[in-house]
Amino acid sequence: MPSVPGPLDRSPMPGFNTNPEMAAAIDANPVFSAIAQDVLHEREVQAMRHHFIYHVTGDVAGQQTLPFTFLVEQGADFKCFAVTGSGFSYDDSYASSYPIPNALGVTSWAGRGLSFMLTDTRSARELTSGFVPAELLLTPGYGQTFVNPYIFRYFFYRNSRIRLDVRNRDNANRTHSFDIAFHGYKIYTPE
Repeated sequence: MPSVPGPLDRSPMPGFNTNPEMAAAIDANPVFSAIAQDVLHEREVQAMRHHFIYHVTGDVAGQQTLPFTFLVEQGADFKCFAVTGSGFSYDDSYASSYPIPNALGVTSWAGRGLSFMLTDTRSARELTSGFVPAELLLTPGYGQTFVNPYIFRYFFYRNSRIRLDVRNRDNANRTHSFDIAFHGYKIYTPE
């Protein structure tokens, strides 16, 4: 379980303490000193915040709705800024595998088949208006190639359980698979 990082070495040039003359020369030079302070700042910021991806994957048979969850760990909050994802259908020779059409160029709604509903169970807040089609949430504006991640800004508190309900609108014998990534920052703050 992650914890808040320990104290940092706040000397202007960590690691140069064994050579005081070199450390003094670097500290005396405004350019080198500025670089050292910039590096120190980056280290301190990264100690309290770093990029992280929560990943959800699964399979849903046709005419089913299943819940999938991910847990924001105890040690840090999570600030999400985008969602990306992909999926494929039961058979790429008959149905379409979004975002790429099948061999016949078919990209029908039923071939894609998936829709999602996202809920922050900690606050009981629904983050979508019911079920939204996968092609709206995951790859808006796509043709045969991925275009843009979906901008999704939300602050998840530590210990939050996020539920992703996935519905397959396709025929009963047509299972669809999906992978969704929530991109953001883990933020370590005092509890």
